[in-house]
This record gives sequence, C-alpha cells and structure tokens, in this order.
Amino acid sequence: MASTLPGRWVIANSSRKRPGSHRDDGAPSVVASELQSELDERLGWRQVVAALPQIVWITRPDGYHLFFNQQWLDFTGLTLAESLGDGWLPPFHPDDRARTSRRWKESISTGEPYEIEYRLRRHDGVYRWMLGRAVPLRDESGDIVEWFGTCTDIHVLKEALDEAAGLREELEFRATHDFLTRLANRELLFEQLGLMLRQRRSTGLVVVFMDLDWFKVINDRLGHSAGDQLLVHVADRLRATVRQSDVAARIGGDEFVVVGEAKDEEDAERFAARVAEGIRGHVTIAGERVEVAASIGTAYVEAGDTRSADAVLALADARMYEVKRRR
Repeated sequence: MASTLPGRWVIANSSRKRPGSHRDDGAPSVVASELQSELDERLGWRQVVAALPQIVWITRPDGYHLFFNQQWLDFTGLTLAESLGDGWLPPFHPDDRARTSRRWKESISTGEPYEIEYRLRRHDGVYRWMLGRAVPLRDESGDIVEWFGTCTDIHVLKEALDEAAGLREELEFRATHDFLTRLANRELLFEQLGLMLRQRRSTGLVVVFMDLDWFKVINDRLGHSAGDQLLVHVADRLRATVRQSDVAARIGGDEFVVVGEAKDEEDAERFAARVAEGIRGHVTIAGERVEVAASIGTAYVEAGDTRSADAVLALADARMYEVKRRR
C-alpha cells in the first residue's frame, strides 16, 4: 500500500478545531514537513511504524480505516483486506463494540481526540484489554486529512488495578462486617440502628437480641472449628429469614442482633418469633447432629420513642438474659 500520509501535516490541538475548520492566527502548531521528509529519507514512515510496539492504524477523515501495521495483523490473525473499512470492529468483545463504535463516531464528528479502553480478541480467541487512542492529523490549513491511531496492551495493568480495587472493597467490607459470618459487625449495627431510629416516621422498630443455646458445650466437645461452623450456619439461616430492609449482625461470640420495622408490639413479637424459628433446627457438624436454638430478648420502640441505640440494645440484651436464666 502506498503511503497515505500527506507531504505536510500537523498534529493540531484538536480541542480547538472541528473537522474542516482552520487554525486561529497565532495558534500553536508543529509543522512536521521537514521532519517527515528526513524520516522518509532515512527509514520511511512504514519502517518507523513497524518499529513501534503498539498496534498502529490510520484512517481517512471520515473514519474509514486505510492502514494497519503488522502488529495488528499478528495479534488479530486477520488479513489487511479483512481489516480495512469497518473490518476492525469484529475482533472487539461483543460487550464493547457498541460503545467503542459510538465513541469513535463522536471523535470523527467533533475532531476531538479518541481514547477508550476495550477488550480485543487475539488470534487464539483470548481477549486482552487495550487502550485505544487516535489524534487527527491536520494540514497547514487546519483541515483533518487523516486520523493516526494506536492500540496499547494494558491487560496486565488492568488486572492489577481490578485486583487492587477488589482488595480495597474487601477491606472496606471487613471494616463494617464480621469476618467469620460476614454479617454486619457491632459498629455497623450501631450506625444502622441509630439511623433507623432517627428516620422513623409512622412505624416502630423491633430489636431482637439472640444468644445461642449450648454453644459452649459444642465448642468444648467438638472444638472451636465446629463452633465456627455453627456460627456460619446460623448466619446463613438469618440471611434467609430476614427481610431486605432488616439488619442482621453478629456482635461477638455467639450473640446476634436483628433489627427491623414493626407496626406495634404484636407485630414485634411475630417478627421475633419468625427470627427464632428461622434459625431453629438441626445441623450436622464434625460428624455429629447438633440442635440449633437461641435465647431471645425483644425490645419494641414506638415511632415517637426517643431512646438511643445503646438504650434499646441494652433493654433487648437484658430481656434475653432473663430468658436464658429461666432455662
């Protein structure tokens, strides 16, 4: 293919230009004719492009792809004939094609530089993350004559950033959740309970404080690992029992708290009974069939009640110990 680059072109500040526009008098630009001639003499622009590690492509002002370097052909496994025009789009990940094409059309329309991240299919079917960039090449009149673009492999960087984001999310989760059961921890419980107490309008709240029965016996007989399994089992049952608007927390040892809305005292009692029934049953741990149950204390807070989160939890805790003492 003969070189499509003109004898004189400039890489202009495209934020000031539109396709077909002219440079303002005195606007900074770099006329590259002398440098281009020298490069053509020494190596030719094809050799320069071939030496670049990135995929390189060139299009007409309307976005029609005229040129791809060997890196594109080697990476995608396509021929040059297959890649020209709109042939560049099929190797893109199906989930990325629409937004990539839309972003490219915006740049063609406005003359703004093109930049986007997307997944590109390698010749072996593996998708890798790429950073696609393109700038308009303008003649001395400021008109766009071609677009010069590159695709840079950022897959390793992308994976590292995603891993770092995942670790940050996990650390933030652990700061507000119990590590073993992944229920809310004490800090998040107090935060959510305080918020629910402040935001009540026409409905009350119920706080259910639970302490597992026979937990110390299970720990002593089967070991702490079995005890941990029981705690995880109870947490799973709680998650399956509570409503989406409720808060379920493990606040330490074998103590759990559930907070939810209740219309009145009777509704609060029904809520507590549903929670108790939700965790009750049997589970096999360390080869033994273990009964699961809990002593429960309930505190109902009417809509106009001004008690603090500490006071409400203390009341539910005291009622739970009263139930446990009578057993």
